[in-house]
Amino acid sequence: MSGLILGVDGGGTKSHLALFDRDGNCAGVTVTGPLNHECLAGSYAELEVALQSSLNETLDLAGAHANDVEYAVLGLAGVDTGAQHARISDMLRKTGLSRFMLCNDAFLGVPAGCPGGAGICAINGTGSTVAAVDHSDTLLQVGGVGDVSGDFGGGSWYGMRAISAVYHELFKLGRPTVMREMLFALLGISNKDEYHDAVTDGVANGTIRGVALSSIVFNAADSGDEIALSILRESSDNYAGAISWLARELDFPVSRTLYVTFIGSVFVKERVRILPQLIERRVHEHLGERPVEFLSLKAPPVAGAVLWAARSVGFDADPESVCAKLAEAGL
Repeated sequence: MSGLILGVDGGGTKSHLALFDRDGNCAGVTVTGPLNHECLAGSYAELEVALQSSLNETLDLAGAHANDVEYAVLGLAGVDTGAQHARISDMLRKTGLSRFMLCNDAFLGVPAGCPGGAGICAINGTGSTVAAVDHSDTLLQVGGVGDVSGDFGGGSWYGMRAISAVYHELFKLGRPTVMREMLFALLGISNKDEYHDAVTDGVANGTIRGVALSSIVFNAADSGDEIALSILRESSDNYAGAISWLARELDFPVSRTLYVTFIGSVFVKERVRILPQLIERRVHEHLGERPVEFLSLKAPPVAGAVLWAARSVGFDADPESVCAKLAEAGL
């Protein structure tokens, strides 16, 4: 079965692969685990095996082979530097794919969620990244390399900030926070003497995860807790600064609406909406009166990879149709 395009959204928790033909029909969808070498115990070696396995599984659904794929767009978390891009590109060539574009998964939110395929995507899920595709098709990413880029976001970051804020209150004369009671309840402890062991043992054995703790910060902020609110302000300054810098740096004319798409579980699934509101306010402060529209991604990010691949080779791919067919396939 020739004449296929492939879209891949490879995350730190789960990944989606989708095949489409030239008529816009979905030929196969696969849901698999992480395709981020930073989240795999075996790092690059395990990623290479996972890429080949997931690609084979998807192609088998259509009775196809790698050389039947005319073009592929792969957005993978963990592709943040030139060295990472080069190494993973070599892996992809070994799978038999000959024409493809590899990028960070944050870029997929632009074709998936921004009208016209130009805009900025802010991702806040397992990790934190801001990526832009401008009107000249220039790609530029901010963040994604942890402490180096000061990524004040991602589910585990909020959880660890909650843990440290409570530690400061208990042992460093820090300001009181309602997060202490919330965290004590989660840990099943009743006094500060148990805190250190409960936290460190829980993190070490995996029963306490930073991502699972992130809702404590948001719920505390929702109750008006100033320490929790300061954490969200710190995060909002990080995102708003990156978004505004990209808006000024790239081909985003001030006369045209700038579209900013929020994706990732922290942005999309979190009940408390304080963080997006803070980001929007700060962006407007940075950019003045220029028109900016903020959107929450409704489509699966893999739709962006499919649409991008289709546009690259002239396939017939309507955004609404692609999203509908992916929904029929369970995404």
